[in-house]
Amino acid sequence: MVSRAGRRYTLLAVALGSSLAPFMVAGLTVAIPSVGEEFATDPVTLSWIPTAFFLAAAMFLIPFGRIADIYGVKRLFSIGLAVYFVSALIAALAPTAAVLIGARFLTGAGAAMIFATSFALLGLVLPDSERGAALGVNIAASFGGFALGFLGGGLLTYYSTWRVLFLVPLPVALLAVGILRRNLPGECALSKGTRPDLPGIFLSTATIFLVMVGLSTLPAIQGAAALVTGLAALAAFMVHGSRASDPVLDISLITRNLPFALANGAVLVYNAASFASIYLFSLYFQYALGFDARLAGVILLFTSLITASLVGYAGRLSDRTSPLRVAAAGVAMTLAGLAILSFLSAAMPVTVAVLALVFLVAGVAFFQPPIYSTVIGAVGRAMYGVASGFVETMRLLGMTISMAVTIVAFAFFFGSTEITGESTPLLLESMQVLFRVYFTLAVASLAVTYLAGRARERSL
Repeated sequence: MVSRAGRRYTLLAVALGSSLAPFMVAGLTVAIPSVGEEFATDPVTLSWIPTAFFLAAAMFLIPFGRIADIYGVKRLFSIGLAVYFVSALIAALAPTAAVLIGARFLTGAGAAMIFATSFALLGLVLPDSERGAALGVNIAASFGGFALGFLGGGLLTYYSTWRVLFLVPLPVALLAVGILRRNLPGECALSKGTRPDLPGIFLSTATIFLVMVGLSTLPAIQGAAALVTGLAALAAFMVHGSRASDPVLDISLITRNLPFALANGAVLVYNAASFASIYLFSLYFQYALGFDARLAGVILLFTSLITASLVGYAGRLSDRTSPLRVAAAGVAMTLAGLAILSFLSAAMPVTVAVLALVFLVAGVAFFQPPIYSTVIGAVGRAMYGVASGFVETMRLLGMTISMAVTIVAFAFFFGSTEITGESTPLLLESMQVLFRVYFTLAVASLAVTYLAGRARERSL
């Protein structure tokens, strides 16, 4: 049993690690127009800069979740922090947009190690009675990283350069590793002695890569071919997982554990419906409204602080009442924001658009802690690493899908043309279409959340 002080320090180290990737994601979101100006890139290429991160994280989360169970949760968490360090240096020195995209892909691989182990590490160290609150704290740290990233991205881009943004996480990563190694002795490897499922790892990563690249390049014939190949790899992965003696993912978690499957489905669809909105707002503020990066960062900081302030309360509330009712309330808030943004135009007052953004981020705060607690609680302790990696995979797949939809829309509306002041009406038109697509996805996520709640009640 870990001491009370050890549990506190573990939570601190995990929270610090969990804040780094959101910091870089948010900061780069604000800095995207400046990056585009420096590299003279079109909206599709710009959109690949954040998408590369989410694609890599989604590809490697399930494998790293299983590897953590075999070789140690703490060990893989620490390696992920080291990858953050190296990839941030590469991003800060990137001479071209292609190198920056590659660096963000590497950061996504490091993030997969962190995301696959953070919830599992807390679940193994903390008693069940503290799990919901700890998850809330950890998610709050993640949104705190977003908030500081929006502020740092805005200020650094305005007063210096976006490249400095990637130097900030370096000492934090070193601090988190030091805290964890000093205060959490031993290793957490509940499946020690088994071997990694290499064929399963290959099939799972190939599936996600091909499907996401295919979706992002539709309706081109290459995109359709990649999508079909990815679906074939998915079928092979399901067959392999049902036959392998020690698969990277126990397929029965999906086929026989209905609460687990539906809760993860809700995470996937909800993030597909909500994530890209923040990216779109950065473009809206700086291109359509003419705000500088500093002001755009401050507005996004304000909305992120709302999320960070509510997410801890949502976690505690989910410990006292039905967690999926709390999650459904979060989806309803998101729907309200997307309903407003479906009519976004040059005539819409800025205050109304910001109010819609507040609804969106408040919805995220109420959705995430209870749905994550439901997923972790649906499996045994020996599978916490896999469950943590799987739910994070669904979250990041949803984010990648959200960005893929954005890439397709921008390719249709802009092609290879850069966004300029003259193309603002086209930007607003494309955003209006996107928000209506996201609204439809949010309705679907509400339905899946309801079904997950019914399945959970029947399993109790």
